[in-house]
Amino acid sequence: MMDRDAIITEISGAISSARQIEAFSKRGFELSSDAAYKIAAKVRANFDPSPLIGRKIGFTNRGIWDKYCVDQPIWGDISAASVTYHEDGQATLDLGSFCEPRIEPEVVICLKSAPTLKSNKNSVDACIHWVAPGFEIVDSIYPGWSFSLADSIATGGLHRCLLIGKRVAVNEDIERYLLDLKVGLFKDGILSEVGSGANVLDGPVSAIRYLMEGLEHYDDQRPLSSGDIITTGTMTDAKPIRAGDHWSAKYSGVINSSFSVKCK
Repeated sequence: MMDRDAIITEISGAISSARQIEAFSKRGFELSSDAAYKIAAKVRANFDPSPLIGRKIGFTNRGIWDKYCVDQPIWGDISAASVTYHEDGQATLDLGSFCEPRIEPEVVICLKSAPTLKSNKNSVDACIHWVAPGFEIVDSIYPGWSFSLADSIATGGLHRCLLIGKRVAVNEDIERYLLDLKVGLFKDGILSEVGSGANVLDGPVSAIRYLMEGLEHYDDQRPLSSGDIITTGTMTDAKPIRAGDHWSAKYSGVINSSFSVKCK
């Protein structure tokens, strides 16, 4: 039976070298979620010493749970090194350091103050500084994207990088506006899928509430703070990406812009 240090070393090596390994659950080693979150923190520190600036929330789209054999959302740390801004709505992404990358069109939220568990709807809205379109690039070190929920948590929630488009100042009732947000995801100019904010649990702000509650359940989880960036989960299925692809997302609603990325 593997010990925790061996798991941390193996995951860290797989991520840093873009090498795939068999999922631990397939080897008969079932991690608890608590153990997986602790492993993820050690793994991230091993290959990315840059400051932590937020969180990713994953598997918030209930429509894809069966496909990935999961039954609840997860989260992972976002570091400064994994985030880039693209106010002109155009990005280029080198896929050389990924195993099986996938792209997710998401709503990114920046906090100007930290909400608390006692926050009501309006007070959570009041904590939001800006929102933006985003592409989270997720990656699986487990072949074929076949893993348990804990396996995915242990890798940092599958997070590899976050591309952020043009930021939008928030209006009152931002929760409702984000719930109604629509996105069309295109590959090489051809529509791949249409999604909405309603696909993200009960809206992107509800995903933040889920995160806040979840952080209370596990040891050594740092609370949300002012300035945190949170990417709230994919509005469509996660789509496999390859060098030469040109992906774009057209957002309509409170975010009314396009965002594109060329993969090389």
